[in-house]
Amino acid sequence: MKEKVINSKWLLFTLCFIVLLGPVNAVLFNVALADISNDLSISPSKASWIVVGYSLVVGIGSMVYGKLADRFSVKKLLIIAIILFILGSVIGFINQSYEFVIFARLLQASGGAAFIALGMVSVAKMFEPDKRPGALAMISSSIALAVGIGPLIGGAITNTLGWPYLFLVMVISVIGIGLLMKFMPNDDANHSSEPFHFDFIGSILLFALIATVLLGVNINGIMFVLSVVLLFLFKVRMTKAKHPFIDFELFKNKPFLRLITIGFIINVALCANLLLLPLLLVEKNGLTPFLIGIALFIASLFGIVSSIFTGKAIKTVGNIKMIYVASALMIFGFLALGLIPNANFFVILIAVILTFMSYSAIQVSLNTLIPKTLNASKIGVGLGLYNLLNFVGMAFGPAAASKIMESTNSYSLNFILISLLLGVHFLLLFKLSAVQSKVVHAK
Repeated sequence: MKEKVINSKWLLFTLCFIVLLGPVNAVLFNVALADISNDLSISPSKASWIVVGYSLVVGIGSMVYGKLADRFSVKKLLIIAIILFILGSVIGFINQSYEFVIFARLLQASGGAAFIALGMVSVAKMFEPDKRPGALAMISSSIALAVGIGPLIGGAITNTLGWPYLFLVMVISVIGIGLLMKFMPNDDANHSSEPFHFDFIGSILLFALIATVLLGVNINGIMFVLSVVLLFLFKVRMTKAKHPFIDFELFKNKPFLRLITIGFIINVALCANLLLLPLLLVEKNGLTPFLIGIALFIASLFGIVSSIFTGKAIKTVGNIKMIYVASALMIFGFLALGLIPNANFFVILIAVILTFMSYSAIQVSLNTLIPKTLNASKIGVGLGLYNLLNFVGMAFGPAAASKIMESTNSYSLNFILISLLLGVHFLLLFKLSAVQSKVVHAK
């Protein structure tokens, strides 16, 4: 019995380490975008695709890995993903032309897409029900820590060694393979008598749809016309395909849809902030990338505390009430950033701390509540869709924020628009109170 407890703790440590790598790499380059733009002689919009492109592939990839996890070994999938991640890191370090940098980031993303998605699936499949909320809270704490230490590491490396070393540092992910081999049990693949089906056409249409939406936001509004066509084609594919890429039954699960929409919105808000804040602190406060990284790291520490507190408090307060309170605090933080245009560094830091703490609290609440809205057979694909929207939000936020900045050069407008977007939470939560008292399962 004692051995089992120790193994569970080390398995959780392994998952947290792997989960940490994904969002660290997603935000690692944020503080270096100005340097990359100058070194490669590219526009800020093109430079932002180093971040946006990564999040886009991770979003689609998380859905793919979620579907694969319902049939194949999670352990083997994670090992393959880490190998892809390392390969992308090495290529990015060797060649620094814009085309190779983008290719390396996309290759990293094809592996990094598995980290959070399969981390959550592993908790759902390998941990006892009474231990899952605590394990998911630790996963959320890892994400909060990653969002903080990513810019800190990025700033330190960019200042001392140069931004190409941001690729090389992620080779540390090889440690994850050793941890998986030692501490993750050999989960057997689901040897169903039915053949495994994968909707390649549906996945390509979805990838193209999301890409055209982001291109429409960030580069050319004409792409929106193409995205409407792709949306129609994707909807037809999902209704006509015998084995669609996204299980259509998930769209009938209204509590699940409302919750994953909230996840999308908070990731739009957080990652737009992670793009805007370094630019704001450089332009208005004259801070170096390293000092900006320290500020975000401090905020992330508060986010970790918030994750741990939320993991314990939701047992008595409830997930829905926690999201209500955290959403209100998050709106307050962004309004402070938007309505105090000449705020000093400490006022900005307090506002950012509020946004990080609120983000972590909402995320823990979602991570522990969403699996309860899903049928056991839909856990993998459901969490895959949840993570897909999370990472699309992480891509959409910077894309929209950079476009608004190029058009208006107004930080205040960006922060106020984010506050208004977060207000949608209250409409989505209005009919979800029943979920807290009575778990709703997908039929």
